[in-house]
Amino acid sequence: MKRNKEVFILADRFFDCTAKLRALFLGLNIQLNYVLLFLLLSTNQIIAQQHFRFNASLDSIKRSGFYRIPLPAAVLAKCQSGFSDLRIFDTEGNIAAYILQTENGAFYSTPMIELPIIKRKKEGDKQWHLTMENGSNRNIDRIVLTLKGTLVKRYFTLSGSDDNINWYSILENYNPEHTRFDQDNWSLYFPSSHYKYYQITLIGKDLLPIDIVKASIYSNKTIAPQYSYSPIPHHLTQKDSTNKKSYINITFDEAYPIERMKLQVSGSNYFKRHLSIYKSLNEFPLCDTVISTFNGEYPRINLACKEKEFCIVIDNEDNRPLKIDQVNFDQYDRYLVAYFDSTKKYKLYFGDSTLTPPLYDISSFKDSINHLISDISLGTINKISANNQQPIVATNKYKWILWPAIISVIILLSGITFKMLKEVSNRGKTD
Repeated sequence: MKRNKEVFILADRFFDCTAKLRALFLGLNIQLNYVLLFLLLSTNQIIAQQHFRFNASLDSIKRSGFYRIPLPAAVLAKCQSGFSDLRIFDTEGNIAAYILQTENGAFYSTPMIELPIIKRKKEGDKQWHLTMENGSNRNIDRIVLTLKGTLVKRYFTLSGSDDNINWYSILENYNPEHTRFDQDNWSLYFPSSHYKYYQITLIGKDLLPIDIVKASIYSNKTIAPQYSYSPIPHHLTQKDSTNKKSYINITFDEAYPIERMKLQVSGSNYFKRHLSIYKSLNEFPLCDTVISTFNGEYPRINLACKEKEFCIVIDNEDNRPLKIDQVNFDQYDRYLVAYFDSTKKYKLYFGDSTLTPPLYDISSFKDSINHLISDISLGTINKISANNQQPIVATNKYKWILWPAIISVIILLSGITFKMLKEVSNRGKTD
């Protein structure tokens, strides 16, 4: 009996030690998980690996300073629609902050100024003439005529003079109906000039005059959008359906940003048709407008899209279908402005669908940077395979944390392990 009792005591101590060891290892495992999490977070602060699909080297920097990088269509097509995945790195992985500039023109933001009408008379040529005075000799490229309700169609000739005697032609056979922005206002666009007098002639002998209430100009000059013609590779097909509509499908090899489209049309010398542009015929149109013959120019359509394909639908009504012979595409000029060190080499990375727009301090100083800066070009676009090395973003701010953190964690773990082993040993002796 005594021997059996000793066996039971030893077995009980054995299972008790086993439970304590299991508790020890469980505690160590929990502590290890915390350590791994801590190291992961610390390491994430030190390096961040991006997943770009393309890069292109920048030309050598001859002198340190600000430079402008023009972005070609081939680069923009490989970026997100908002171009938030553009990043510049040097060979050490340091990021170069930039400002993204888009040359999309300026808009009138100040009230119109009235041009006094000093004469309104039918002259010897039996045509009505209206003379306006530009007393301050402002540069003018647009005159807005305010009419008293009318729906008649008229053609104008615009001329300028500095002495109200000798006149010089500016516009001929101009139809302002195409530039009407509301029922009672017509706009006359012309090359910028600063004549003291401007005269509008209503073409047509013995025609009744139009009641022009006033003529106005804008007090600041409009800057036209700066487009870049892009020879974007595309495939075009046209189908003239029996439902009196023409369907023109355009496909690209990539999703290019497009701000303007120009159609070269044949089939009719005079036309005015409704046109819609769709990403898909099942969706709302990207653009809904009217194209027409205007001063012999091909129709131009403003867009704001980045698509790989779309469909143009022209409503021919009872007219002969138009033939789309060619389509040209324009983009706004876009640049990156950044400060570069002449002792370093740089690359532009792009094509990461997960990135959000960067927040750089330099954006607060964009108005202070000299706009007369040199351009620097990009080299060949390289595709980055999954096995190739991606840029590693080095953050010097947190580099000193890593090794002290690892040493501290090792000391902490050693202390916890020693303490728990000592507890198990003391309890074993007590029992």
